[in-house]
Amino acid sequence: MMRNKIMSSRLRIAGLAAATAITGALLASPVSAQTIEELQKQINALQQQVNEMKAKQDQAEKKSADSGPDLKVKWKGAPELSSKDGNFKMKVRGRLYVDYGNVSDSSGTTVDNTEFRTARLGVEGVVFKDVKYKFEADFAGDEVEIKDAYLAWDLKPVTIEVGQFKTPNSLEEQTSSRYISLMERGSFTDAFGLARQTGIAVAYAENNMTFKAGLFQGDAGGDGGIEDRTYAARATYAVKLDDGLVHVGASIRHRELDEAGTAKYSQRPHNHQADKYVDTGSMAAESDTFYGVELAGVMGPFSAQAEWAWQTANLIGMSENASFNGGYIDLSYFITGESRPYKNGAFSRVKVANPVFEGGMGAWQVVVRYDTIDLTDADVAIDGGKQDSFMVGVNWHLNDYTRVMANYSNADIEGGDDDGENIDTWGLRFQVDW
Repeated sequence: MMRNKIMSSRLRIAGLAAATAITGALLASPVSAQTIEELQKQINALQQQVNEMKAKQDQAEKKSADSGPDLKVKWKGAPELSSKDGNFKMKVRGRLYVDYGNVSDSSGTTVDNTEFRTARLGVEGVVFKDVKYKFEADFAGDEVEIKDAYLAWDLKPVTIEVGQFKTPNSLEEQTSSRYISLMERGSFTDAFGLARQTGIAVAYAENNMTFKAGLFQGDAGGDGGIEDRTYAARATYAVKLDDGLVHVGASIRHRELDEAGTAKYSQRPHNHQADKYVDTGSMAAESDTFYGVELAGVMGPFSAQAEWAWQTANLIGMSENASFNGGYIDLSYFITGESRPYKNGAFSRVKVANPVFEGGMGAWQVVVRYDTIDLTDADVAIDGGKQDSFMVGVNWHLNDYTRVMANYSNADIEGGDDDGENIDTWGLRFQVDW
């Protein structure tokens, strides 16, 4: 540091000496061609000295920078460590959701309980600039379950992923639970078994378009034998507007079922602690196929989101396939003016304009949703029941990484073993991630 200051002082002195010499020469003798030529030689000589001294200073500064620690630290909820050249990165990641739930139905069944809905810890990073990795395990419920565990070769705009991750289906399924607007996703995502599996996928993301397709078989909890083999693909396109966007998308998934040859679809009202009121029971099946369409829009603080999905099961010994469907539509609004961010075919982290720790009121969002799931197909004599739900929610984002969620839902059951039931659920979540 002292050496750099000395070098800078020498440069200033050299420049002052050059100016003094030129001024003195001009004042000392009349201007002539010979005088001008001599002055030019002096200027050139002094300029060369200044350039040499500047080069030495630049070299000294570079050497000083290179000799420092090869480590940068950036805070993104937790410290992200990286090399100066950006070729290596590592960040500890995790999330914690503490939930309260109250469920009551028209038959008098009541649930009033708390749970750790999610308690995850993991790590993600970059190795030699273009290879990314992520590993995360969930410790909720006194069990350890591996969630994302993969590596990705980033070839921009193409990425190749290998490991365990979500099959590419559904806008809400691809949006992290950290960023969804209600405590639970749309009914069909759970009922039709959209989940993480082990496999390989190729993804493309550029010019507001995304495409991802993969081949999967089993998951990290596989126990041998013949596991489901899954083929899945999703495509999206976003039209950017001055103050928002319009998103459209579609996806498909085909599963060749394992040696047990059974399919089963069921769903609970919109609280994780509730029982399941619609259920097809186990069906002998060779395969099943999922189709989904997506539409969403954001305009400033307002957003709308809708999906519809179909699930068909190729039943063994039946001439017809079983067919089920479900979907939702919701509207949300940020009273405090924030907007839902969107990136590569999914919604992402809300940026709170006035966080509580800075003396602000945080971000406040209200949500309403209608959701339906129909697991009855009279043509093949399956009466799993239909569930229609209306939900409202309020979200308080204290800062970019912390929020409190409050949800109410009312569900009506038609058909199935619980025909005529009406279920009220209340939910409260305290959430932090890093």
